[in-house]
Amino acid sequence: MIDRIRKRYRNMDLALKASVWFVFCGVLKDAVDVLVTPIFTRILTTEQYGVFNVYNSWFQIVKILFTLYLFSDVFNVGLVKFSEDRDRFISATLGFITASVGAYFVLYLVFRTRLESIIGLPGFLILLLFAHVLVYVPYYCWIRRERFDYHYKSVVIVSLLYIVLQPFCGIIAILCLDIPLNPGYTRILAAVGIQILIGIVLYAGMMARGKVFYSGKYWRYSLKTGIVLVPYNLSKVVLNQCDRIMINHYSGAGDTGIYSVAHSAAFVLLAVTEALDGAFVPWLYRKLKTRECTGVRRMINLLIVLVAICVLAINLIAPELMKLLARKEYYEGVYCIPALVYSVYLIFVYTIFSNIELFFGKNSYVTAASTVGMVVNIVLNALFIPRYGFVAASYTTMAGFFTICIGHFLLLRKSLAEENMKMSDLIDIRAMLAVSGIMLALSLLCLPLYRWGAIRWSLIALLCMCVFFSRDRWLGLITKLKGEEKEDG
Repeated sequence: MIDRIRKRYRNMDLALKASVWFVFCGVLKDAVDVLVTPIFTRILTTEQYGVFNVYNSWFQIVKILFTLYLFSDVFNVGLVKFSEDRDRFISATLGFITASVGAYFVLYLVFRTRLESIIGLPGFLILLLFAHVLVYVPYYCWIRRERFDYHYKSVVIVSLLYIVLQPFCGIIAILCLDIPLNPGYTRILAAVGIQILIGIVLYAGMMARGKVFYSGKYWRYSLKTGIVLVPYNLSKVVLNQCDRIMINHYSGAGDTGIYSVAHSAAFVLLAVTEALDGAFVPWLYRKLKTRECTGVRRMINLLIVLVAICVLAINLIAPELMKLLARKEYYEGVYCIPALVYSVYLIFVYTIFSNIELFFGKNSYVTAASTVGMVVNIVLNALFIPRYGFVAASYTTMAGFFTICIGHFLLLRKSLAEENMKMSDLIDIRAMLAVSGIMLALSLLCLPLYRWGAIRWSLIALLCMCVFFSRDRWLGLITKLKGEEKEDG
């Protein structure tokens, strides 16, 4: 069997082989993040673990503000659009981002005292944010550049160094080195230190190849395309990160650490939903292109039920997940998991809506819905975290994503009407509302069961039996998606 697998691998064309390794790198990153969480939660206190997560939350926000997220989708489009002048485009993009980070750094120096009181991090960590962005961007630009030409071997090698060395060096630094710092700060410095070493080398290499820092053509492209998507990209990050920043502000780093572990446990499901979305979208877009929408409603119903089953399963094993990921001090975070897992379900639902909107070119609709959800989340956090503590943040997150779902539903109906299509052609709203309502009720009912392990495990066994006896339906769903993909290929 091993020989057969090797033979099939050798016979793969370059593009397919590269895709396999790129997926492997992506899965490995998520897997390493989950695997090292139990280690860090056992060698760091809740406050120390919270400091790392507060820093990471601010980094996720400032990297969008400082760079306009030019190293993501905009960069991929540019690689295609300027393929004949790719190296100059890459170096000019890095030049634009460097100039942008420099401009923000000047603003920081002018308003330093005020900004440090808002951000709530020591001055040296705020300075580190600027350096972190500068070395983070070259890595992802280089990865996308190499993927463009299917250079998977170099990507795998550098990715392994990038993914594995960060947590490994953090653990070594905390346990073995006598550093007179808060261990939470040591964790940050170790991770960013590895990124600095790799980022400097990649930055220098790409700038040497392109030999351009400023290009009016490419800087205008970067500014024009990047700034339009900032509200959309920022809203997605804020919805996932502002909870921890506001918990740190109102309740302290200890509660932030507890909430962060619960967030990690719940958002394990996100990897599943992203994989399903990745398989579903090409199939959906082929249907929309031909306006032959037969089977779309049923497919969406099956996918939603499948994700709902995963939501229920994670809710039922939430206490065991928390015990696996962290020490007893973090256990209170288990009461955040039902709302956070349900939020992942809502993300999957509104992503279905937004994918259709994007297909019809309604980019502004996507941005509008996400921005409203972001504002709702921030306002509710300010109202309820001071009164009810960090657990409230999980429910304000759910409310934010629920708002986005409603917004996307209304905007999708409008965009379909503009395309002379009906919502009922694609979405079975009654079925979707029924599944969503039932899952919300069941998620909340799991809370009192967390002290009754025997009942929960009996329900898990029953759920597994139901999935097993309906396995043909789920296998048929996968076969249908893959089968039609091959036919079109």
